[in-house]
Amino acid sequence: MKSGTGSQELTRLITAYLTSIAFGVTFLVATLVGVDGGTALWRSVVCAGIALVAGNLLAPPVVDAVLTAIAREEAKRAAEKAKEDA
Repeated sequence: MKSGTGSQELTRLITAYLTSIAFGVTFLVATLVGVDGGTALWRSVVCAGIALVAGNLLAPPVVDAVLTAIAREEAKRAAEKAKEDA
């Protein structure tokens, strides 16, 4: 199945959110634990990089599966409505 423009945009959006959350959570936890600022920043950047790579690999199949399920449900709903109207 070839990804369309909308699914690519959703994949980029999900990956961006995942990366931002990973960076923020890592930085906050490291700061609250008492890690030095530079070390907390470096760990957060590494974690965000890992999340970026993981998001680019894992998000496209998830987005495609969700969009396919939504389209299947909408087609079923339209078919049932057509039967009721007939």
